[in-house]
Amino acid sequence: MSSREPIDQLLAAHLANELTDDQAIELREHLASDTEALDHYLDLCELDEALVSRQPSTKPLVNLPDTTSTSAMHSFLGWSVAACALVIGNLIWLQTWPTSGRSGLAMVDETATSSTQVDQATTQTAKSPDPARSPNRRPPNPWKVINSSGSMNHPALTVASIPEIDSASDRKLKFNRDIRPILSETCFHCHGPDEHGRRADLRLDTLEGATTDLGGYQPIMPGNVKDSEAWQRIISDDPDMLMPPPESHLALTQEQKTLLKRWIEEGAAYEGHWAFISPTMPEVPTVDFTEEQSEKNWARNDIDFFVAQRLVEANLAPSPEADPRTLIRRLSFDLTGLPPTPEEVNAFVRDYQQHGESAYQETITRLLSSPHHGERMALPWLDQARYADTNGYSIDGGRHMWLWRDWVIQAYNDNMLFDQFLTEQLAGDLLPNPTESQLIATGFNRNHMITHEGGTIPEENLTNYVADRVKTTSEVFLGLTMGCAQCHDHKYDPISQREYYQFFAFFNEIQDNGLDGNSGRNAAPNVMAKTVLQTDELPQLESELEQLRAQLAETTEGLEAWLKSQRQEEASRGDQFRYVPIELLDVSSPNLRGAMEFDANGTVKLAQPSGGLSGMSHSLRLSADELTDGSPITGLRVSFHPRPGPAKPAQEASKEDAAEPTEPPMVLTPFDEAVPKVTTVLISATEQPADQVDYHRQLSFHKVTASTQAEGHAAESIWDESNERWWQPASGQSEQHLTVTFDQPIDPQTTPYLSVLLVFGQGKSLPYEWQIQPFTGNDTDSRWSDSMVDAIQTPFDKWDDTTRKTVLEKFRQTSDQLQPLRTRISNLEERRDVLTGTFSTMVMNTAKKPRETFVLDRGQYDSPTDRVTPTTPKVLPGLADENDKADRLDLARWLTSPDHPLTSRVAANRIWSLFFGTGLVATSADFGSQGEYPSHPELLDYLATHFVEIDWNQQQLIREMVSSATYRQQSSATPEQIELDPKNRLLARGPRFRLPAEFIRDQALAVSDLLVPRVGGPSLQPYQPPALWKEVSHFGSTPATKQVFVQDHGEKLYRRSLYTIVKRTSPHPAMAAFDAPSRELCTMERGATNTPIQALVTLNDPQFAEAARALAERLLIESASNEKSVSDANRIDQAFTIVVGRTPNNEERDAVLSLLQTERERFAESPEDALAAVSVGESPRSATLDPVEHAAWMQVATLLLNLSETLTRL
Repeated sequence: MSSREPIDQLLAAHLANELTDDQAIELREHLASDTEALDHYLDLCELDEALVSRQPSTKPLVNLPDTTSTSAMHSFLGWSVAACALVIGNLIWLQTWPTSGRSGLAMVDETATSSTQVDQATTQTAKSPDPARSPNRRPPNPWKVINSSGSMNHPALTVASIPEIDSASDRKLKFNRDIRPILSETCFHCHGPDEHGRRADLRLDTLEGATTDLGGYQPIMPGNVKDSEAWQRIISDDPDMLMPPPESHLALTQEQKTLLKRWIEEGAAYEGHWAFISPTMPEVPTVDFTEEQSEKNWARNDIDFFVAQRLVEANLAPSPEADPRTLIRRLSFDLTGLPPTPEEVNAFVRDYQQHGESAYQETITRLLSSPHHGERMALPWLDQARYADTNGYSIDGGRHMWLWRDWVIQAYNDNMLFDQFLTEQLAGDLLPNPTESQLIATGFNRNHMITHEGGTIPEENLTNYVADRVKTTSEVFLGLTMGCAQCHDHKYDPISQREYYQFFAFFNEIQDNGLDGNSGRNAAPNVMAKTVLQTDELPQLESELEQLRAQLAETTEGLEAWLKSQRQEEASRGDQFRYVPIELLDVSSPNLRGAMEFDANGTVKLAQPSGGLSGMSHSLRLSADELTDGSPITGLRVSFHPRPGPAKPAQEASKEDAAEPTEPPMVLTPFDEAVPKVTTVLISATEQPADQVDYHRQLSFHKVTASTQAEGHAAESIWDESNERWWQPASGQSEQHLTVTFDQPIDPQTTPYLSVLLVFGQGKSLPYEWQIQPFTGNDTDSRWSDSMVDAIQTPFDKWDDTTRKTVLEKFRQTSDQLQPLRTRISNLEERRDVLTGTFSTMVMNTAKKPRETFVLDRGQYDSPTDRVTPTTPKVLPGLADENDKADRLDLARWLTSPDHPLTSRVAANRIWSLFFGTGLVATSADFGSQGEYPSHPELLDYLATHFVEIDWNQQQLIREMVSSATYRQQSSATPEQIELDPKNRLLARGPRFRLPAEFIRDQALAVSDLLVPRVGGPSLQPYQPPALWKEVSHFGSTPATKQVFVQDHGEKLYRRSLYTIVKRTSPHPAMAAFDAPSRELCTMERGATNTPIQALVTLNDPQFAEAARALAERLLIESASNEKSVSDANRIDQAFTIVVGRTPNNEERDAVLSLLQTERERFAESPEDALAAVSVGESPRSATLDPVEHAAWMQVATLLLNLSETLTRL
């Protein structure tokens, strides 16, 4: 049998689609190990090129076999036909063909104890023969055009018909790239760095451990698989001998076994882990471009040469440049997070066609200079820093950290150098004479979750807080999963548990409390500070406020209708009013420690609460039997009774009433300016008794009145459910009451049980006694004072100046018609205060007596062992000045030292991922053994070293990335690219990915002209289902503790999504649907899901429906302002241009025209549906538009906002 016949037979089987998995592996091994077969294969590739190009060869490519031999002739024909398949097949088989002069990382070994720094100049390898191959032979260059349509002599074959041959089978093996991932996945857990968890005293993560004589056998015998015990265990049929053991549920694939076998045979060379070796500037590769590609000058900067090198090795070619409209949309989203306007698109297309590169660079400069660039860059940083507006855990109370968010935005807009950006966030408080801005920056490590939950252990909480700082700092700046070493030595990376706690010690010196953050207050330490935002808004704000106040002060439109409604309400006051008997079943409060008593008729007597805010929950049953006339319950009154006699100190009152004493400042008094203070009233009606308010059945109120009210503390204050406003009676000794009238009366026959929550607070005392009394009929109280009631009843012409002023003031304060104007004024006043006021924010500091740090046995807070001091892991370079007093500033300087092996790599990789969808290291939080090997290791080292050389200038690095030809490629993929590189890791096409959740909402607001582009400030609460928070809220709900959702109004509904409040236990549903994280922990990479819920959001969420309505209004109004008549087709073209930056093709236009006509007919048959559709949202709607036409175009706008092209970064 000829030596080639086995290969011939394998190829024949392949061409007949009869190649088995085992035969495919055999074929791969032949090509990997048989030099003659490989050379012959390459000859056939050259023959194929000649056949395709129809150019005669200058030399015999193949020695023709003896034509008298039928089998030989068949063999030759098989090889000839196979050449056509193989020229495509090598696109898969030879993805990374070795090229001469390619720079690589130094090969090093990790020591067995990881106690000494890696020697970057040393390589420990066992003696092994060089593999037999022809190093100068290369496969055909795929950058040349190859006819894929087929011909008589060159039959067309699909890429899918070619058996995949892993690139590692025909290139020089690298331990870090090819072998370490296999060992890490299947072996290191039991035979890796973790000394205490290591089994059989066998270590496979170092050369020393793998080649140690273990009593007559050696795990790895370089060059000898027969005597390598590890290999024999891998191929064993005995389950008791097999490795990995069956019970581990791990198994090596056949390809992995083949690689391991080859690695051992080639000498079992080990390398130190690539990420722990300081990067050096690699030589920019020269790429063997074809003449056609050279003429096109594809490479625009150094980045492209590294990418091109990998493409050539993989037999792939780059994609053409994207069209200008796609490029400007891509740049705008990537650099600002917002879509370009139609004017910006047209200007770029014109300038790019005329001026080329200079126009492109000017656009980059404009976008990097935009204040929205800082917002775009801040978004992923907030994920990584786990920024949120609540504390997390079960209570999830409120906090105020938006000053730190403002700092991040401003830092990016100022192009703060990354080493400074890092240093100020880790150790701004330790810098000489730290500024207010530098203190704010340290909030980076105060963004972790905090609890004040009763029953938790302060010492345990403090340990958790510090562990979170370690996890976040190590993942964000080092790309290491140091948190895995909290309980034991790291299973995969050379980081011991002791080293973990040495790193832990850097963050254990803060003067914080284990229980803190109650009632919406920031936990200590915190400071009062001003925002660092740099803006010129103030003059404009003051001018607009002056104009709006003047407008409000002059408005009388709607006064007559308002007076009529008030007179009718006053006329019916007290009609058929009577109390309804009840049975009070229970009263409870989590804050109450003192004694209290209550009777069945609804009276509660209280001796002493625990202070602060106190929520009292009442469960009562209505006596429906006594309502024989069927009268419904229309409202509820709470009467407050003063304690007889003079005021008493709390402790005296407690003794007298057998209450448990609490804080000395608390006082129980008769009514005066301090008591009672009612913050919130919530009521629900149910069929069965309940001890707390059922938030799904919560009753809304038509009005709230009171017997008296102190100045500035009206009864209506309880409506906003805020502890910043409250009802308080006027001073006096008499009984007082607060009355709520329900929007809809309740039927005691069907819902006989009420749950009533009263929240008291903002005072030094609480009421002594109160009584709850439901009623039927109309409230006896007026919402107005006696003088105001007289004024309302007085005719216009009888008003004197004082009366006119009083009535007009109340009208302007309460008229529903003027609510949008009042909201606008309130929004602007709040914005002015944000820019000028001081606010609390949490910061880092150093305690006067810092806590000592110990290694904790199994990570348990109460199991300290050895005391440790701050230092860094030994596998990395040491601190510049090793001493027991090292602090966070030393740590920051260590991280930003130019020769640090991780910091610049991790930072460059993270920036790269923003613009290419995935980092060069896909596992951006893990550069360790469990992480992915870089797709372009030399490019990563180039970017890392270049980043340091340009003084950590982030905007310069960004400019170079988005200026590259790699970035500018079309994102559409050919079948060949999908087959060979489905995840686009080799970058043969432009990046394509769904927009982040925040960008999707922001785009809808932008194209509809609803977006309010103010930068910075507190978090906001746009539309969302109101009951979501209540599902996870804590007893005693108030907005200050972020337990009750209170929707914002006015411009706050239309700010960028970066400012949408993040409640950890209940993230905004629209953001969560598109994979925005809860921010409970550091998130380096967001997930990407595709679910029906996402379509439900973009089709039905009020924010998106309102955006569609506003976009339709924009189309109708802008076209109506045109002197010429505008056709539906022209308007559709305009809509496409606004939303996706291009005009539609004929097929798209016809489809939308058909939809428009269908919707017109539907809404014409149901005008009430049309009016309901265009009434969504709080933004004003033009009354001049026909609701039917408006609703039809709203459906067109909804369609465009839901296009894949709209939701995708192309």
